[in-house]
Amino acid sequence: MIKKSIVLILLITIIACEVDSNCGANNVDNNVNYVTFRTLTLNANLEEQNVGVVFDSITSPQANEFFFLADTLSSFQLPLSPAEDQTEFYFYYGSRADTIHFNYTRRNRVDSPECGFEISYTGLDTAFQTFDSLIIVNDTLKRTVNAPNIKLFFLQSP
Repeated sequence: MIKKSIVLILLITIIACEVDSNCGANNVDNNVNYVTFRTLTLNANLEEQNVGVVFDSITSPQANEFFFLADTLSSFQLPLSPAEDQTEFYFYYGSRADTIHFNYTRRNRVDSPECGFEISYTGLDTAFQTFDSLIIVNDTLKRTVNAPNIKLFFLQSP
């Protein structure tokens, strides 16, 4: 009887101490540090159509690197700075250059000791941009499926 009691107590202790965290890669509500872009144009009926754009490079002073070199993109992601409440991107393609300067609010949060801390990005807005048109579809950065944060419109052939 004593052995059964000890085994039962150990089993209860193990189950009670088991960590139940939601920080796995399959959690679709995790915050992310990147902005998702979709490049579009308008057809004759003023309906949105995907358009591929060949960017020679995309740079950011905060990242201090090139993100793409001569890739055709219609959907892509770029990281925001985790150290500042702003990030600038410079897009070079053909003989053109465009700029986006994003402002946002960062908030550090500890969900659980197992998951560590995460930074949430909210209130994404543009302080300056030079594209033909830009629409912020979602100003909070979350891991979602097929949901761009930004729609970039190219009204002339890129």
